[in-house]
Amino acid sequence: MEKLADKKPDVEDRSGMLRDIAMGLEKSQVFLTAVELNIFTKLKEPKTAEALSTELGTHQELTHRFLDILTALGVLAKHGNQYTTAPSVAPFLIEGEPYNLKHYWEHISEVRDNWVNLKQILKANHLNRPDISAIHEHKFDSDLIGWIARWAMLGRLQATLKVVSKLPEFKNARRLIDLGGGHGLFAIGFAQENPKLEAIVFDRPEVIKITQEYIARYGMQDRVRTIAGDFTKDDLGSNYDIAFESLAHYEPKERMIAFYRRVHAVLNDGGILITQRHTIDHDENGPLWSLVMDMSWRMHYGKPFCFTNDEFFTILEKSGFSGDQIIDMSEWSGGMPIRLIIARKRDFRYI
Repeated sequence: MEKLADKKPDVEDRSGMLRDIAMGLEKSQVFLTAVELNIFTKLKEPKTAEALSTELGTHQELTHRFLDILTALGVLAKHGNQYTTAPSVAPFLIEGEPYNLKHYWEHISEVRDNWVNLKQILKANHLNRPDISAIHEHKFDSDLIGWIARWAMLGRLQATLKVVSKLPEFKNARRLIDLGGGHGLFAIGFAQENPKLEAIVFDRPEVIKITQEYIARYGMQDRVRTIAGDFTKDDLGSNYDIAFESLAHYEPKERMIAFYRRVHAVLNDGGILITQRHTIDHDENGPLWSLVMDMSWRMHYGKPFCFTNDEFFTILEKSGFSGDQIIDMSEWSGGMPIRLIIARKRDFRYI
């Protein structure tokens, strides 16, 4: 008879992984509810669960456990019977802090119902098809542009400048256009790395006013200029050696091809396109964040958010570029799977 103490399990126990996946909704709901109740700002200074419950008008026992869960998630710290926002995440969660992620939380909350109703959406015979021109109609004011700038300076900006400055084409470049450059920090940084480079930031008229403030702040008015307009239809200028774009253009395939053909037309022979974006691996098994965001966009907007690497290289090829390099930037992007893609202009006749 087999001795039970010596019996080997029939299979590796993966139930813990599955439970963790299944509990994702609970953890997300606890966290996003805390954001909606402004818990992290209210706990900028330590408070007891009882005091916070009274302030919020919430059930005392449930509030106590609610705060314990947030502590277990690592976003609150607990000392005795008092809770406070964890110092390591406070800059991202407390209202008024420069790195507060409120814009991201707003988007997550906006699409939350889609995930709750996922079964019904999967069984439906159609997706939402909103007016595509209305997508991305954010209010690009100084608050949002400032937040985007600070987020870039958490490491991605610096890493990008180091990668690009090593390219032979960059060392010989004399003109660069930063498409949808917003704050202009990439253009400013490129001009700092190459003293012979003239950089042009192209963005909407209301954004360019903010861009000019950043350019003046760094004293780069002589070498970093601006052009206001819509980069999908207005004149981009000409004679550029490099076109740079960072997370600025997500559209259906045909619109992407049309856009990159415009970019191709304003680049000199031998010019390069450098773009930062989210893509999906060739086998479509990752990255997880990109897959989730792509499905979210398909449900909410009725269009894809990401292309696979091969699909994106095909877009570039049809636009007159040869894409030949992908660099993972997630290490400098808070774990977000951003990729830097380098493509070179080639002789091309549109068919």
